[in-house]
Amino acid sequence: MYQRKSNLSNLVIMVLDCLSIVVSLMLANYIRNGKVFTSDNERMDFGLMVGACLVTFLLLNMYHNLYKDMFHRGPLRDVIYIVSSNAFLFAGAVVFLYFVNRVDAYSRLAWIYFLVFDCVFMFIVHRLFKRFLPSLYWRLGQARKILLVADKAHAAELITEVRKSGGFLYDVEGVVVIDAPECTSVSGTRVAVKPEGLIPYCQNASLDEIFIAVDVNRYPEFLQSINILSEMGVSIHYQIPVPSLRGAGQKVLSQVGPLYMVTYANRIVSLWQLLLKRLIDILGALVGCLFLVLITLIFGPMIKLESPGPVFFSQKRVGRNGRVFHMYKFRSMYADAEERKKELMAQNEMQGLMFKMEKDPRITKIGAFMRKTSLDEFPQFINILKGDMSLVGTRPPTLDEFEKYSPYHKKRLSFRPGLTGMWQVSGRSDITDFEEIVRLDVEYIDQWSIGLDIKILLKTLLAVFTRSGAR
Repeated sequence: MYQRKSNLSNLVIMVLDCLSIVVSLMLANYIRNGKVFTSDNERMDFGLMVGACLVTFLLLNMYHNLYKDMFHRGPLRDVIYIVSSNAFLFAGAVVFLYFVNRVDAYSRLAWIYFLVFDCVFMFIVHRLFKRFLPSLYWRLGQARKILLVADKAHAAELITEVRKSGGFLYDVEGVVVIDAPECTSVSGTRVAVKPEGLIPYCQNASLDEIFIAVDVNRYPEFLQSINILSEMGVSIHYQIPVPSLRGAGQKVLSQVGPLYMVTYANRIVSLWQLLLKRLIDILGALVGCLFLVLITLIFGPMIKLESPGPVFFSQKRVGRNGRVFHMYKFRSMYADAEERKKELMAQNEMQGLMFKMEKDPRITKIGAFMRKTSLDEFPQFINILKGDMSLVGTRPPTLDEFEKYSPYHKKRLSFRPGLTGMWQVSGRSDITDFEEIVRLDVEYIDQWSIGLDIKILLKTLLAVFTRSGAR
């Protein structure tokens, strides 16, 4: 799944700049007059002044994007942008107030105070925003992990432009130079793997997007590699040559600096769809965690009494695009369950890479009850709250299952894993073919919508309450 590059950060800094304008006007008015307001007329004049400044500022930003390349500006360029925008803001507001015959309602000294305060506040806000937002992205794991693939002639340019335009949004994992297997680094970026190892590397690596600058007309055999990469569900940006025409000054394409790309993805969604899905996850996880506390108080002592060991079980699972995380459950098996699994593999009832056994001797009595009622899944609400999982998605495989995946299987990991999903509400107990499970997961990814998530959640609740659901 691919999310288009968002302007949310620009919207946030715009709101902060508008607040800076309002605060600066109030502070300037207070210092000049020794008070905020003494009459309704002064309030109306001040409101008109604030409106004139904000409208002028927003119109200025519509005409000339003040936040373009903001994260690549140094302090001096920041000062130039801020001073010039405040100068235009002042001029526009004065012209407006002149035409409504209220230009004398604000003293010249107050205007000077305002311009000084607003330039200082905006500069501080911009520097703090640029300092802390990238680290926040990295701490929350929102930086996109990308791989660059190019021929020797275009590798350095691709690296330069991606780093310039991506900023803190991209975490470059490395580069692959398809016609120079002897290369170990390009422009300070390490070569991740030799050309012949590209497909195995991408199959096992944690990658969100791949940027490709390779002319398939010159390297027709590489087209097969691109097809295999697309089967993995990784978003692919493919650079295409686009001429500049003197008579046509506008082009609409995906762009990285001066490089134009065609973006391929199994699903392209908007930021607002993802934010709404995440909001539903957080609200659902908070409610689930309240029940988790109650269930722990009731069943925690029972788990400890029946079998020595911890109440909760933590296992490494593979999540979105190959990210490894610890998934939590109530312990429903004896402490040596993982060691005994090897002895039981011959009795596996699943066809494929997953393990399932009807009467698994490793399961405790209280564990069997919790599995039957799905109570053992409640600790995963912690994973949802952390962002490792979603309420609805695809089930995360174990590390040993993931190691046996084919490229097509990895597509089911292009979505954040979920507590429930298409597989679980499609008769999970009756499905024993792993390929059928993959098909259902891929169908969910290709058809995803908020409405589909709500439908699956309702079906899951119905299955739990009627006790028709299984682990």
